[in-house]
Amino acid sequence: MQHLHSIYSFKGVSMNRLECIVSMVDKCNTAADIGTDHGYVAEMLLKKGICNKIIATDLNKGPLYRAREHLSEVKLSDKCDFRLGDGLTVLNEGEADTIIVAGMGGDLISEIIERSKHIAESAKQLILQPMTKVDNLRRYLCNNGFEIIDENIVKEYNHFYFVIKTKKGFTKYMDDIYYEISKVLTDKRDTVMIEYINKVIDTNKKIISSLEKADNVAYNEKIEELKRKNKKIRELIR
Repeated sequence: MQHLHSIYSFKGVSMNRLECIVSMVDKCNTAADIGTDHGYVAEMLLKKGICNKIIATDLNKGPLYRAREHLSEVKLSDKCDFRLGDGLTVLNEGEADTIIVAGMGGDLISEIIERSKHIAESAKQLILQPMTKVDNLRRYLCNNGFEIIDENIVKEYNHFYFVIKTKKGFTKYMDDIYYEISKVLTDKRDTVMIEYINKVIDTNKKIISSLEKADNVAYNEKIEELKRKNKKIRELIR
């Protein structure tokens, strides 16, 4: 998944992140794209034959209208059910084999799942792509009855994006560091993940240096905490 070359070009949008999301979806009958925006993921899933039907949802009328217009232009709207509403509340239990929630913060994705947990649990798989707080999302999943099946990472515009495949089940990490640093991707020795880890280490080093220059005893505990964290992270990629 490190180097994706898309055949799609949607109004200048780089598609690496969306291609990564689509690549994680197992072949199924119905997928729900929560927060569909322009409907690009829906189009890709249908064109690739990964899904037969898409339930495209959004909280706001504008994005849902754009998705409807776009999918009509590419002659796929007959395979789509467009629904206006909040999160998973627009779905019936067991209606979607796959639920995709992408392009939102990790905390918001956790809240969306928690508010309609019975719907989330009824899907065969959930594909989650948080823009922020991926550590909080992993923690939520592990502590609330979900199994992290797989993860991928993609770098786009010098930013790293994680895509998580999960379902109802059980995941327990022996160390909290794995909420921040993906165990799945570390075990894979994923090259983009190693690049991400090195970036985390460098960022922590800069914070340590800045705190040490401040010469304030109040920062000593934080400095030692970051040093311990960097040591632990380095051990993951030895």
